[in-house]
Parts: sequence; C-alpha cells; structure tokens
Amino acid sequence: MKFALFILASWSDEERSAQRRVYGEALEQIQYAEELGFDSVWIAEHHSSRYGIFPSLVPILSFVAARTSKIRIGTGVSVLPFHNPIFLAEEVAMLDVLSEGRLDFGVGRGSADYEYGNFNIDFGSRDERFQEVLDIILGLWTTRRFSYQGEYYQVKDITLAPSPLQQPHPPVFLAVSRTAASVDVAVSRGLPILTSFSTPEADNLGLFSLYAERCAALGKPSNLDQMPYFRFVYLSEDQVEAREYPREALTWVRDLGGYRRTLTHGEEIDVDLDRWHRSRPTEPPSYESELETTAYFDTPDNCIRRIANLKKDHNIDYFGASMSFGSMNHDKVMRSMELFAKKVMPKFR
Repeated sequence: MKFALFILASWSDEERSAQRRVYGEALEQIQYAEELGFDSVWIAEHHSSRYGIFPSLVPILSFVAARTSKIRIGTGVSVLPFHNPIFLAEEVAMLDVLSEGRLDFGVGRGSADYEYGNFNIDFGSRDERFQEVLDIILGLWTTRRFSYQGEYYQVKDITLAPSPLQQPHPPVFLAVSRTAASVDVAVSRGLPILTSFSTPEADNLGLFSLYAERCAALGKPSNLDQMPYFRFVYLSEDQVEAREYPREALTWVRDLGGYRRTLTHGEEIDVDLDRWHRSRPTEPPSYESELETTAYFDTPDNCIRRIANLKKDHNIDYFGASMSFGSMNHDKVMRSMELFAKKVMPKFR
C-alpha cells in the first residue's frame, strides 16, 4: 500500500499572528512525513477562510519542493474556475520541473458559493468553466501552437514554456462530489478521482465502487491503487485519549464547514460559531457517529484492523490521513504521524 498525508492548514486561533505558526507547523509536518516514509503530501486551496489558509498552491508547494527531495506533492485541489488557464498551466509546469517531477495535480470546481461570489464568478457556470480550463491546461501541456475556442476562455497559437517534466504531463486527479455525474466525468477523461476526508465512509466507498464499475463497463482500467482514500486520523496508545482529544478540533471543522456552505459572498474569518449553532437549519451528526463513519481516531492496532478491512473488502491500496485540522496541537499531530508511520504503515508495505 501507499500512504499520503493531507495538510488542511486550519487557522482556528483569533490572533492573526497564529497564521505564521500554522504555516511553520505545516512545513514541519511535511518534512517529517518525508522522513517517516509517507509517499505523498496534499494541500488544499481555500480563500478568505479559517478552514484552510493556503489560497495559492503553487507558491507553497514550490517552497515544499525546495525543502524535500522524495515525497510527492499534490494539489488537493486547485479550483480551476478561479484561475487563468494559461497562467496556471505555466505555473504548474514550472512546479513540476522544480520538484523534479514529483507533482500530482488534483483539480476541482470548488464547493464554496461565497468564494465564487467574491471572485465575481457565476456559481452556476462552474461546471462549464472547469471543463474549459482543464481542456486548455491539458492542451497546452501536450500540443505546440495550441488553440482553443470556448464560451469563457480562448487560446490562440500558444506554445507553453516550460514544459512539464513528467510526460505527457503530471498525473491529474479529479475531485468528485457525491453524484454519479461527477464520477462519469472522471471516467470519460480517464482520470483518477479524489474524494473528501469529511464525507462519510459509506458514501466515499460508494464513489470508489461506482468509479470501478464505470471503468469496467467501458473496458478501462480503474487504477484504484493510484487514488488516495482520505480519512481524518488521530492515533494514540490510549484509546480513550485517541477518541476524545480530537473532539473539539473535529467539531470546529465540521461546524465551520456547515457555516461556509450557507454563504454566498464575504468570508468566514469573523464567524461567530456560537451564534451559528443557535440558527443553523439542521443539527449535524453527533461526534460519536462521526467516530464510526468519518474519523479514524483510535489506537494503532485498531487502525491497522480498519485499514486491513478497507484493503480486503474495498480494494483500497492508497490510504491518506488528514491529521492536522482545526485546533489540533502540533506536537500531538507529530506524535500521531510517528505512530502511524512506525506501527501502521509497516503492516501494509
């Protein structure tokens, strides 16, 4: 099996000075992940957000590439409708060169309505914009004097420089929602999928199964071993501590996620979650149910059993752990990473 680390880079503190600490801790965790033998690290793009404070992925991943030498680096994901396709194709190609071909390019449409509102982009156009940007990026990476005439974007006789180091281009992963339609887009393009660590396990596994079924129906390889299956993870030798310590952090992330889905413009920086709790239209799942459906908060031995079941029952060969989220303490995250790498990963290598 292969193993990935997901860095969310949450900013849960009130003080703006904490943002620098979040960046520093993220880098330490990434460097430690390489030392521990993780195969890849993935980071997410978010805007005007406490949920995650990486608004631009190429600069931070260029910094990561300079501080590492072996671990693959992934965008999880780059929100394509927010970017000029020519400029993004150039930047990502440059990153692939600078990282010596270690880049995995995860792309998606994004799900936050307010981010589209802030960029003054019609949320209803996101599907068409996404498809056009992806067409242009792939075209520029593989075709000299490339031209494209779309509804939203046009390109005329452009040859890209630099070219990606990986040929024909870096691996591209497509983020899917819970719908069959998004899976069908990935299958039609021959792209592996990315799913969310916050989606309940049954739904995520259903997407992986549907992807495999759609590929089989078309005679295409599913390549499930290339697709990281992400979960929230926190490990401790003490089972009670493992289950209880992340409660505040996971609850904060879940509640903030619910709040941000209600916004059509503005930001979530000054959110009053206590007020949101009193006015939200529906109650979220209980933390106890999330321990069974979303999170792997447990001892190393129990984590081994859960991953073994994923492998045996669902052909999962690439497991991704999101360990740093919300208010999780950096030292505890580093210890959890160490337990995972030294006690869980060797059982599946």
